[in-house]
Amino acid sequence: MDWETHLVLSGKLLKSCNLSIGGCIYSVLPAIDIEPLAFHRQYAHILANQTLILDAATEIFGMKEFKRRDFNALKHKTDEKLGFLMAELERLEHGNATKMEKRSARNRVYFYKRVSETAEGFVNKELSTAAKILGKEAENVSTDLVTAAVSIVSHTYFDMFNNPVSVFYPYAPNYAAHWSFWEEIDYLDFKETFYEEDNIADFREKMRNSSVWVTEVDPTAERDPIIRERIEKEIGKPYNPHALVKAMIERLGDLAPGISYEAVDRGVRDFLAYLGCREIVHSDRERLFLLNVEREIKRLIYEKYGKRR
Repeated sequence: MDWETHLVLSGKLLKSCNLSIGGCIYSVLPAIDIEPLAFHRQYAHILANQTLILDAATEIFGMKEFKRRDFNALKHKTDEKLGFLMAELERLEHGNATKMEKRSARNRVYFYKRVSETAEGFVNKELSTAAKILGKEAENVSTDLVTAAVSIVSHTYFDMFNNPVSVFYPYAPNYAAHWSFWEEIDYLDFKETFYEEDNIADFREKMRNSSVWVTEVDPTAERDPIIRERIEKEIGKPYNPHALVKAMIERLGDLAPGISYEAVDRGVRDFLAYLGCREIVHSDRERLFLLNVEREIKRLIYEKYGKRR
């Protein structure tokens, strides 16, 4: 998806959880790995790295300079922190730190630098566009960690419609994508023309207005009576954001051929632990919701690119 579409889809997910759509900006942050080009669609899409992005972004977006949209002052403020992070990296590089400790320090420098230097562009262009579609609330950037997490994970989740993504490294290198769906469409035509302004704007608007966001899931789609009863008790409530994060990660695992259960489970547990959530989270209702969203996206894409249209 293009950045504006990521913002809109993220905003709709956030609203379904009764969270602030001011968190939608986090959905474009994985795009920071476009520099250097070797990192593109890889480095900032990995779940383990997205927690570092969230650390940097929630700090930067919470600064009074950012809230005032004073980007010159923001640069001075973030340069100070960047200097501290680089000094810490230098200390570790010349010390007895482990390879993983050094890599983590390098990543913190990289992500802090990239978030700070792209903030102005994201706000003035992509977020401004999203506000015209979602409303002015989108410009009131949230620093709530759970809100930010739903948004950033949604980027990789929705990317599966366009490109293979690998998110479970270092636990597994497998790529996730809607492989079987691509067999049903003219994939090259889809890749060539989907991002043309008329096409992507039409798709974005149809998804924004789709009833899928407010249509309750059908509990009878679940065969297990215990799970079905659990879903029925949640009908009518906002979706649980922790469960939605879990469900998106699980769907990434579902669509990654050959990946082990352990790798996906580790991805879920690590991310939820980062969010401070250590209890058991049931994601059955949220999973059905995502499957409905996926069907709606496929329907719209198939209408234009299906081989049998």
